[in-house]
Amino acid sequence: MIASAIKGIFNHQIFENILNKNRSKIIIYPNLNGLSVGVLVFFCFLISVFYENNFALLLSIIIFFIFFISIFISNQNLNHLNIQWKDEYFLEQNKYEKIYLQILNETNEKKLNIDLVYQDKTIGNFNFLKRFNKIFIPFFNEKRGAFKIQRLRLKSTYPFGIIRTKRFFDSKSKLIVFPKMLKPNQDLMNEFNINFNGHTLDEFDGIEDYKNGDDFSKIAWKKSTLKNKKYIKKFEQPDKEKKSVLNLDFYQSIQFETLLSYATFIVQYYYKNKINLTVKHLDQTFYLNQNENSLNQILKYLANVQN
Repeated sequence: MIASAIKGIFNHQIFENILNKNRSKIIIYPNLNGLSVGVLVFFCFLISVFYENNFALLLSIIIFFIFFISIFISNQNLNHLNIQWKDEYFLEQNKYEKIYLQILNETNEKKLNIDLVYQDKTIGNFNFLKRFNKIFIPFFNEKRGAFKIQRLRLKSTYPFGIIRTKRFFDSKSKLIVFPKMLKPNQDLMNEFNINFNGHTLDEFDGIEDYKNGDDFSKIAWKKSTLKNKKYIKKFEQPDKEKKSVLNLDFYQSIQFETLLSYATFIVQYYYKNKINLTVKHLDQTFYLNQNENSLNQILKYLANVQN
């Protein structure tokens, strides 16, 4: 019977977490405060035995009970938490960026006083009060490329500060660090056949009479003053279904990393303005449209391509 009771205790989830790290990835152990409490319990117990002091015995039992209860509560505080990852996170090179994660609380219990640790740096202290909890991790990457997200750790000393609980989360997600965006100068804009000034890639197509409801910012003030009548500038909208072509092989005189930065800026600009674009480099061809996947494919290529 005693053997069955002991077996039942050690089959409890808490002890499984302690004894089998790879299974649940939760570790529970006393911190420095907890060790001090343990020493206090031990001395109180010795005093109660040698001096037959009932108060010391009662005190040691109470402290031991608090210690044991703390193990259960601290385990529950990190249990039933999961992180929802994306497959890929896209970040810009040489820029402080944030990736956002969803912490899923699978129970109705509040999860309190939890530290988020990444690469041995504490990102912040959180209380997960809702089912879905949004957090972020800051990143700064000097090099472009694809990088694996390192192990994430949640830790807590809740509720009494004498037991430390850790939980590890491994991720298969990748950080795609694309080249830092760099706007081409005017000569290169002309060479790339791109106009970033004034209206969004619109081409000037003449002047016409002003009509009620026309955009006031397009008024041709010089001619309106001379003729004492309002005129507006007419711009021809680009054909957004027509795909422009950006062939990186045509610009080998430009330093390669700088060219990639120009290309990133152009691709992002075209995507933002919902204009189709074909990007070519070596034997690779990519088609940019309003689908985010088309943008991500190009950014991933620019992140990993080598000269």
